Amino acid sequence: MHDILSQFRAELLAAGNENVYLAFDALPVRSKGEYFTVLGIKSFEASAPVYSQYTVFLPFKAETEVSVYAPESENMQSLYRCFESSVRPALDAMTSMTTRVCRLSIKHDSNLRRLVLTAGVSVSGIRRIARDSDE
Repeated sequence: MHDILSQFRAELLAAGNENVYLAFDALPVRSKGEYFTVLGIKSFEASAPVYSQYTVFLPFKAETEVSVYAPESENMQSLYRCFESSVRPALDAMTSMTTRVCRLSIKHDSNLRRLVLTAGVSVSGIRRIARDSDE
């Protein structure tokens, strides 16, 4: 799961997004910047491994959550445009996994005093792991 989130983070950073964090970091919100993105996993399912002579293939499916946080004074349309212009293209460009945005929501988080756009992203792929030579 950590590998999936790390790949998402790398793609977002490579596409020019700044302030991209994993959901389980301990950094306080006030240190993350005015606009920031948080990546988390909502669900994960691994299928039975497939073995070849030198490689183990691990098929998986997951639903990740990509949340973009903005100041509470931001309006919904500009937050959505920000997501569509900077975050979605990075998700769509991922070549190591298949991704599809399956849901979007925008809400006000009164605890953090932020406007939050959360995208549920279906992810599937195959992780390849080299087999030990003594097997």
